[in-house]
Amino acid sequence: MFKYLIFFLFLFTKFTLSSQISFTSNQLIEPYLGFPNLGRLSAQIIDTNILEKKDQEFSGIGPSGFRYSYMLSDAFSIGIDLMYNTLNEKYRTSQDVYMNNAWTTINKNMLVSTQRLRIHVRMNFHFSAFSDMSDSYLGVGFGTNNKWKKTSENGNVIEKISGSEAVILPFSLRLCYGYRYFFNYNWGIHGEVGLGGPLLSLGLSYKI
Repeated sequence: MFKYLIFFLFLFTKFTLSSQISFTSNQLIEPYLGFPNLGRLSAQIIDTNILEKKDQEFSGIGPSGFRYSYMLSDAFSIGIDLMYNTLNEKYRTSQDVYMNNAWTTINKNMLVSTQRLRIHVRMNFHFSAFSDMSDSYLGVGFGTNNKWKKTSENGNVIEKISGSEAVILPFSLRLCYGYRYFFNYNWGIHGEVGLGGPLLSLGLSYKI
């Protein structure tokens, strides 16, 4: 199935390629910031903790990173996409327990820290742009899926998980659409929407 998708994208770009600013042998370096941090949504919705979370707070870095691509032709580029994000969830729990012939309230301050790193091989299929200073593409990426999770209770680490324990699948995929606009030959901005990584990313483009 995957090879048919690649073949279709190749034919699509072959017949729709027109004016653009990126050409064979160009190299593109692109740092970017991604939005939103979906780990926060899953922490709020998918929760097996039977105790109510109080004073819940979130912090961290959305799925952001760095992309590099090399134009093998005017219609096709290959490169890498490094994605990294963090999420810190702080909350408090209270539980009434009966001990020593009396009811006692036990309060716990919890901190769950998560880091995720994905390194993808990327293939981009370039097609018609809106002007000579812009560039559009469809991208396909596949690669690693690394995650580290640490849970602390009242300042003491009570659990650490990583590798196969922390993720459902040991690999990750990405499908996306991107657009770049250059202010001059070298410098521009870019945006990308996709699945498997940031839903939206914005950043700088530097073309060599």
